Amino acid sequence: MSQLVGIVLALCLVFQVSAAATLCNGHAELCSRPFNEVTFYSTHASFAQTSPTKPSKPGTQYKSISDQLNDGVRGLHLNIQQGDTATEVVLCYPDCDVNNGGTLQTTLKTVKTWLDANTNDVLTIFLEGVGTDASPAGVIKAFTDTGLDEYALKGKPSSWPTLSSLIADDTRLVVFVEEPSIAAANTQGYFIPYAGNVLKLDGPFKYGAEWTCGPWNRTTESIMLIPHFIVQTATYNGKTYGNMPYPFNLGTTNGYQYEWHAVLCRGGQSIWINFMEVDFYDQGDVKTPTLKLNALPIPNYSVNDYYPTFFDADPDLPDL
Repeated sequence: MSQLVGIVLALCLVFQVSAAATLCNGHAELCSRPFNEVTFYSTHASFAQTSPTKPSKPGTQYKSISDQLNDGVRGLHLNIQQGDTATEVVLCYPDCDVNNGGTLQTTLKTVKTWLDANTNDVLTIFLEGVGTDASPAGVIKAFTDTGLDEYALKGKPSSWPTLSSLIADDTRLVVFVEEPSIAAANTQGYFIPYAGNVLKLDGPFKYGAEWTCGPWNRTTESIMLIPHFIVQTATYNGKTYGNMPYPFNLGTTNGYQYEWHAVLCRGGQSIWINFMEVDFYDQGDVKTPTLKLNALPIPNYSVNDYYPTFFDADPDLPDL
């Protein structure tokens, strides 16, 4: 009997492992899709956390990076600047006087721990800041010291692999770099430059402005990044900033306007919507429209939810 129980338990374990292996970023349907044919929601200045009730400083997110990853965020935007030493790189937005998110290395340790534990997920990091003073050697050191470089896709392929291929090859991290000099400094090739690869659309926007989808000058870019967040002009500690976070009307911004902006840009551009970059991702609902964009099932929805509702002009007549 004990031998039989052991066999049953072993078969159950094999089934669980097999079932897990068929999921890519939580969905079996995504496994066969190339990386550039999947839509992800990503967090603007992911590290710049603040409190929703008693903020001590402005920020762009209410949850930590660990919580973001556990909630389904699969794109992190990290604004890099030079730290206090030659090889220290820090994360700040809009600058270090407003929100200093600590060192790049500390954040990458968090990401490494998460990737170690979530072996069927593909994650993307955007290192942002054109003209940043961050040391290229310091940025590379942060990746190598944390071991995160081991997961990084080496070089932009001629055609993007599927999510299942990235997972099978254990190259589950894609890193895009906005500053060309930092991308060029990485001889291992896992810093993929924005130039020629990422089409970053218009944004951010001021409250009341229309969402737009330019520029209309795509050449070889195969990844579409849409900044979908609102900024405001505000003064903090005596200094005025034009790109301060705008933590208002989030149910609308991260609700139907998120979906509308995505569909608008998909209709105007010739490539897929890959990353919708948002502030305060946990406010409103960015998950449901992202499922729709990926043609994935929506929890608690049935086929009937997709049928249109017609106005009944005469309730006394039988329904057709």
